[in-house]
Amino acid sequence: MEAPSGTVTFNYLYGVSFTDPNTGTAICYQNPDGMILRTTDGGNTWMRQSSGIGDPFAGLNFFGVHFVNSNIGTIVGQEGIILRTTDGGNNWDQQTSDTTDWLYGVHFTDENNGTVVGFLNGTILRTTDGGQSWVPQSSGTTSGLFGVYFIDNNIGTVVGSDGVILKTTDGGQNWTPQTSGTINQLRAVWFADTNTGTVVGDQGTILRTTDGGQTWLSQVSGASETLLGVSFTDASNGTAVGQLGTILGTTDGGQTWTRQHSGTNQDLYGVSFPETNTGNAVGAFGTILRTTARGPTPSPTPTGTPTATPTPTVTPTVTPTPRPTPHPHPTPRPHPTPPR
Repeated sequence: MEAPSGTVTFNYLYGVSFTDPNTGTAICYQNPDGMILRTTDGGNTWMRQSSGIGDPFAGLNFFGVHFVNSNIGTIVGQEGIILRTTDGGNNWDQQTSDTTDWLYGVHFTDENNGTVVGFLNGTILRTTDGGQSWVPQSSGTTSGLFGVYFIDNNIGTVVGSDGVILKTTDGGQNWTPQTSGTINQLRAVWFADTNTGTVVGDQGTILRTTDGGQTWLSQVSGASETLLGVSFTDASNGTAVGQLGTILGTTDGGQTWTRQHSGTNQDLYGVSFPETNTGNAVGAFGTILRTTARGPTPSPTPTGTPTATPTPTVTPTVTPTPRPTPHPHPTPRPHPTPPR
């Protein structure tokens, strides 16, 4: 195993998307314009990219990122921010979302068809033209939504607060609730094929379906930490990450989950495996981990000058007013947390 070098931030890395073992993008909180990091050498070096937007008085949070190939990707974040690149992040264009919701999850099936989910009132936005226009969809829930995954242009699943799981088979024209069997917040979802999917969430929750969500069965994770990200390369091989450096791996579709040594106690928010044995995880204080043998290696302690970030204001975890300042994951860190 080889550790990536040159971590360039002490900020919280909230999302990561790799399209092949070498090419990936990570996103995080940054004053003033949100931080975007790009690697084309498997994480040995990370280059900062400009988002092209900024507020000189407050930092921006980017929460979700997804690339459909090495060039075309989308980032979502606070106050309805949606950014798109078609050249690997050399240029990012802000798109019109017509919402001020905090957007946490994004997934595209091709360069044109994508879905975004948000925290307030079950927000779901859909595009069929690469984000030139985003159309709100009726989710039928007021729960916050955190994760989204589409198998094809029609079949998709979103997850969120209070154990909410919704499925569509018509591109989001209709969303049908499914029975999760839990009231825990569900943080991320991944489908290996039309029938086989995995959801992770609070208190070590892992749910599995093999019938397209008609039934969701709880799996024994062996963890009590909140799980914040999940990535599978096929129906059998997957990895989940979460609080306090937690990494769990499975090679049998979750019948057994094995805790892996991460080398860090920092919270891990995102994970991306472009192939079975090669994966990357990101988290608090600039943590970047990489494995080439189903076992993570921690990045070295950053040696660069840390990027200044504003001192956050602690927000009580209560039901928000129409303009909350939620953080996507209720884990110990200096940012407000959404209500349960």
